[in-house]
Amino acid sequence: MITYLVGTLEHIGENTLVIEVYGVGYEVFCSSRTLSELNGTREKVKIYIHEHIKEDGHDLYGFYHMEDRELFRKLISVSGIGPKGGMQVFNTYSSQEVIEIILNQDSKALSKVSGIGPKTAQRIILELKDSIGKLFEPDLSLLETGLKDESAKAEAIEALEALGYAAQEARKAVEAIYDYKANSEELIKKALSLLGM
Repeated sequence: MITYLVGTLEHIGENTLVIEVYGVGYEVFCSSRTLSELNGTREKVKIYIHEHIKEDGHDLYGFYHMEDRELFRKLISVSGIGPKGGMQVFNTYSSQEVIEIILNQDSKALSKVSGIGPKTAQRIILELKDSIGKLFEPDLSLLETGLKDESAKAEAIEALEALGYAAQEARKAVEAIYDYKANSEELIKKALSLLGM
């Protein structure tokens, strides 16, 4: 079982990356958020891996943060949610947002994810609302972190607008690289890197 890979980032595709580890290239499926965080990196990176072994293939799903992988594993433990569905969730929301959606039992927000209907959204919430809080609450302190996150995100967007970027362009860039652990300064730097500055 592969827990993580440490190597050189050789290629970033539409929904995959290739990481070279001691001369072997591993193709890893990643969310758009993870790919955005890694874009432009040529140094050694560490990617946390979830292996999905099936009859006709052996797929690797990668995450920049271990917490993301653990949440992904929780999601795909729900009947009807496979790895591709789990990735769609991460393409739509950050881990922090997913946790808050589940804890707040917001099935409407979860239904916005491509491929997840109202019934599936309700099933995810029903099956995970108790275990999610126990698994992540010690690290995240949801109420305090949620307020901090929104403040940092808003400050980063305002700063990009002040630099001349359109509001929609600024918001899109910040959302793409968003990390609930980052402060506004870190978000601004990552967003500018994504925008090519």
